[in-house]
Amino acid sequence: MPEPTDVLIVGAGLAGLRASQLIREAGLSVRLIESADAVGGRVRSHTIDGFIVDEGFQLINPSYPELVASGVTPALDLRPFAPVIRFCDHDTFYNVADPRYAPLVGLRSLRHPQLSLRDGLAFARLLLRARFSSIARLTRGADFSTMDGLLSEGLSEDMINGVLQPFLRGTLLDEQLETSWHYTQILLKSFVSGRPGTPATGVSALPDALLAASLGVQVHYQERATAVTATTVTTSEATYHARAVLVATDQSRAAALLDTPDVGWRTQTAYWFAAPTLEGTNQFRIDAVRGLWNMCDITAVAPERAPAGRSLIVASGVGDIDDPRVGSDVARLYGLRDAEVSLIERQVIHHALPRLRRPLDLDRPAHHNGVFVAGDYLQTPSIQGAMASGRRAATAICQMLS
Repeated sequence: MPEPTDVLIVGAGLAGLRASQLIREAGLSVRLIESADAVGGRVRSHTIDGFIVDEGFQLINPSYPELVASGVTPALDLRPFAPVIRFCDHDTFYNVADPRYAPLVGLRSLRHPQLSLRDGLAFARLLLRARFSSIARLTRGADFSTMDGLLSEGLSEDMINGVLQPFLRGTLLDEQLETSWHYTQILLKSFVSGRPGTPATGVSALPDALLAASLGVQVHYQERATAVTATTVTTSEATYHARAVLVATDQSRAAALLDTPDVGWRTQTAYWFAAPTLEGTNQFRIDAVRGLWNMCDITAVAPERAPAGRSLIVASGVGDIDDPRVGSDVARLYGLRDAEVSLIERQVIHHALPRLRRPLDLDRPAHHNGVFVAGDYLQTPSIQGAMASGRRAATAICQMLS
């Protein structure tokens, strides 16, 4: 029989790893049970023919409070993108920029045909309020859909549908903008507080860094938990005993282990393409013609993620999309010939983001029938949400065991 430990954690995603880091810092012993062959959960990277691709299109925002608190940011070698979104038509493009970083480009944003001066001022007021308001203030009062929230700010439907929805859908994976307005305001706060980027070695750098910060933790890979109680975890290999058990798996696996409702997932499709080396492409690009794809040249800021002389471009869309024309869309948005764009991999991430309930509740219990729980589905569907949930669970466990 394996030796008992203080805490057993099922799931070595960001929530489980952040909890493990804090529990170890409190001087307690931790055993991590992970069904995959590496840590990270949905935050993973892999290499194909010298290209480092992530599991879906994922960026990391260095302003996330829990990421800052973890102390692992320096280990990520995070490369920020320009705070510019380029909307590409057939023969023209319009840049929409954060004027704090690019004042002249920010002023020229008003050239976008669906962005009026009135809309620009209203959106600036919204961003300023989000930037300088606390989370408690942003989540105060009634919660409703993001679409209704944007309209309540005085933004026109043209601006919402032509500028904001194409951008937000890539983050929320929500075409109709039905997501919690409280959460979207938190998201906007993070956007205006930091510049999202990608690690030089892919997003797996984050879980790897969190594991390295959990000194002395025992990790059991490729063991799938089949049953849990308040003090035991049974896997395909053994039954483990502990003073406390934390289930930090994704939503569906937690629902199966704890017999709780599974509220469902949002799906993302990501196409990864190789292209010749590009220049001046460190901004996000949105296809204004067909309206399906948000694109990014990863190697514009992290050339290490492709072989010499090559670029790595990702095109992401909402839902399960099988589209033979996406390569031509990439070529058009980057000024290339179709023959210069070659597919590396198509990914359909069915469990990309958990569906977020409304109203947003950031104080949901961190335990169920004596078993502690953590995951982004208990906070917000984001890196910040996963890590914050791990912290809440770790705090509760350390208080119980002290």
